Amino acid sequence: MSNLYVKYRPESFEDVIGNEAAITALQNALKKKNHSHVYLLSGPPGTGKTTIARIAASILGASDMDIREINSANNRGIDTAREIIQQMRMLPMNGNCIVYIMDETQKFTNDMQNALLKPLEDTPEHVYFFLCTTDPGKLIKAIKSRCTEIKTTSLPQEAIEQILRRVNKLEKLPIGKETIIAIAEKSDGSPRAALVMLEQISNADTDEQIQLILASKGSEDDPEIIELARLLLNDKNGWKEIAELLRKLKENGKLDEPETVRYIILGYMNSVLLSGKLIPRAVIALEAFSENTFNTGKVGITLACLNTIS
Repeated sequence: MSNLYVKYRPESFEDVIGNEAAITALQNALKKKNHSHVYLLSGPPGTGKTTIARIAASILGASDMDIREINSANNRGIDTAREIIQQMRMLPMNGNCIVYIMDETQKFTNDMQNALLKPLEDTPEHVYFFLCTTDPGKLIKAIKSRCTEIKTTSLPQEAIEQILRRVNKLEKLPIGKETIIAIAEKSDGSPRAALVMLEQISNADTDEQIQLILASKGSEDDPEIIELARLLLNDKNGWKEIAELLRKLKENGKLDEPETVRYIILGYMNSVLLSGKLIPRAVIALEAFSENTFNTGKVGITLACLNTIS
């Protein structure tokens, strides 16, 4: 079992729990005869922005090969904008249209945003853009003025519990009602954060590990980086498992911002200690990750991991 939040990602608007207002607004916008080709999906982390964009892309008739997902955290410069402008001239490979889903667009550079102004204004009939962001205030006004904005919100606890109970049943997990409620309370209204915690708890070996997971909430944190923190915390894990995850983080660009990785791990270890449990590995990790990575970069994260488990 892995990546429950990916495995149980809704494939139609009917399957989505919560955010009824956002979905209705988008459905109504798409029904208009001369509907927009550029949408801005804004809202808290893990509340379904990219999921809603994928479903909309399917409704518009884009094939899987014609849906281009761009993580703006790693592709946020003017070169990416130029590449998109070139690709827009091509026709769809299989479907009716080409859809660009751009995640974390608050991390766009100003040059990137300015380079996108013309394609967002003069979008070809066969091209659509879905810009997803947790902080629309960081986008320039000219970008926002070209978009139809759809806002997602955090889900109420009852909706999170409903999602957890469904997945818990389908996966045949031995997780009780009280733990489901605790996960929902800690998720901050994020289905993604809730399912990440559910998966972590299902893989936990002891009640103590479960309590540590519940104590270290952080819906805005990257699940893969949180997994690195958990590997570092568990003294049963050796360097092989940690090195494998570090390679994965490097390949998908997560280590391109080592200071972000460092702060997430520091926050995780701090939450563990503040839960009242004195875990030696957490103390060692706080010391290992206390030095910034301005001079060492990605290597600094590897060194801090080594120092934590040595």
